[in-house]
Amino acid sequence: MTLVTAENITRRFRDQTILERVSFAIQQGERIALVGRNGIGKTTLLEIIAGRQSIDEGVVNRSRECRIDYLEQEKGEYFDQTLHDFVADARADLVEMHRTIEELQHYLEENPSDRAQLERLGTLQQEFERRDGFDFDALVTRVLEGLGFSRDRFGSRLRNFSGGEKNRAGLARLLAGQGNLLLLDEPTNHLDIDSTVWLENYLKELDKAVVIVSHDRAFLGATTDRVWEMTGARIETYTGGIERYLEERVERREQAAHRYRHQQEEIERIEEFIRRNMAGQKTRQAQSKLKYLSRIKRLPAPRTDERGPSITMRSSGRSHAHVLSVEDVYLDYGGEPVVEEVAFHLYRGDKVGLIGHNGSGKSTLLKALIGEIVPSAGLIRLGNNIDVAYFDQELSYLDENVTVIDNLWQVDPTADAETLRSFLARFGFSGDDVLKKVSALSGGEKTKVCLARLLYYPANFIIMDEPTNHLDLPAREALETALQRYDGTCLIVSHDRYFLDKVVDKIIHLNHRRARLYDGNYSRFLEKVTAAAPLPPPKEEKSRDDYLAFHEKSKRRARLKKNITITRQRLADAEEELGRLAAELEAPSRADDWEHLKAVMDRKAAVEEEVLAFIETLERLEATDLD
Repeated sequence: MTLVTAENITRRFRDQTILERVSFAIQQGERIALVGRNGIGKTTLLEIIAGRQSIDEGVVNRSRECRIDYLEQEKGEYFDQTLHDFVADARADLVEMHRTIEELQHYLEENPSDRAQLERLGTLQQEFERRDGFDFDALVTRVLEGLGFSRDRFGSRLRNFSGGEKNRAGLARLLAGQGNLLLLDEPTNHLDIDSTVWLENYLKELDKAVVIVSHDRAFLGATTDRVWEMTGARIETYTGGIERYLEERVERREQAAHRYRHQQEEIERIEEFIRRNMAGQKTRQAQSKLKYLSRIKRLPAPRTDERGPSITMRSSGRSHAHVLSVEDVYLDYGGEPVVEEVAFHLYRGDKVGLIGHNGSGKSTLLKALIGEIVPSAGLIRLGNNIDVAYFDQELSYLDENVTVIDNLWQVDPTADAETLRSFLARFGFSGDDVLKKVSALSGGEKTKVCLARLLYYPANFIIMDEPTNHLDLPAREALETALQRYDGTCLIVSHDRYFLDKVVDKIIHLNHRRARLYDGNYSRFLEKVTAAAPLPPPKEEKSRDDYLAFHEKSKRRARLKKNITITRQRLADAEEELGRLAAELEAPSRADDWEHLKAVMDRKAAVEEEVLAFIETLERLEATDLD
């Protein structure tokens, strides 16, 4: 069954043509990936299909059986609805029917002889069952838990949720709805890896048509079997999934370039014949070729708008081998524990992926590493000669009220415009693009501006929190290549499995508030976890008093460990000084300088007392029992 057809549609926006005489059809059960560079108009096309945006020319037809559910990329406030009620409202018919059934049941408890209302109740219950109403609450619970919401959040008001949580709630509402055509705009941007895998499996079960805007190659590979590529105000269609698309796209570009060159050579040859023979003996032949030339359908020049940015990352120089030490770190938020006893070390050249479910503390840990959050216990130490650059997934360092180039001028006020333009060109901004106001850019374009700000000055330790969110495929590939060639150290939070496989050589997994380091990329980590014994169940939540007692004990343990380390260092320094003093007493050059020798002997006696005191202190500290 055909759900939607479009015939020769055109959409213009100011002086830009988004779509020009484009035609397509969406069939029941089709699974389509909609791809294209940032800002090309993918969201515009989804809104046209959904009927939320008009077209300038052509016609869009939707069948009577077509029911569209559309997940927008950004959402507003949801007022005072609870999470559960908001998602359940996707089936307002069932919610209203359930309310009526309950009212009738209460009424009949007091009026059991009212046969008319009893028959009405029976009819409603049959219809409710036919629409799967009795299973709907279980479906809502399954979807919410699959997308990472715990049951204790179901009754929370949505106005108190974060932006990412609201987007996940919107996705849950869409999945619980009854639409047979789902339009998903970047559905995985606020999902962790576990929720992304759950969504993949859920979409595979649905007998619905799906159009997905996403740049997550692993997700698209698992959920779609056709690709629409928006390019040059047209749509090119590919069958066989995202991997086949990536291969065939190269083949098509090469074939198109070959045909174009061949035609241009042929046109040149004919034009040269016409110039030489129009006034000579072969005038008639020249005129015939001129008519032929006028009838040739000229092939368009090969498109260049698919070219991605050429991102480069410069290191600020070699750091010491030991880049970062995280020792028994505890972090809390609002008095509640987030991570406990986290310990790991990073060394020069490490490329590490930090993964874990939403709310596991990944972003909190990154903020602790850059000093924005102070650990409640434990130590975080950067090595010597470390220059840190931090990419914030909220793009909080971006000034949306000024232009693209002004954002770079804020980083380097002394730079000239040509230098900044040249630098921005590496991130895909050229010509008048640099004069666009940031607030008018797409999500991917904003991310690229933020990357440009981050990478303007060299750094030898880069920390990134979800850097691929909203980036198109060419930009992701450019970022992957830049990170692969980067000779510094990087720590990256990401839920893009393909990206992690390409870039990182170690994985830190945050789970149940603890961290564990694995060698290898994400696929290697998955193999190890799958082959390992089942993980122990989550610990029972501690009471408030238990946690405070545990928290205080952890701080005492951390202070004790710090004091032992300091005492050992002071003891080593004192013993080293004793050695220097003994050597000075034996030096023949000062043998006759009695005043100097007396001062050295007095200092040696004092240092010996200090050594004894340090030894006693160290023995006492090491014998301390905190249990």
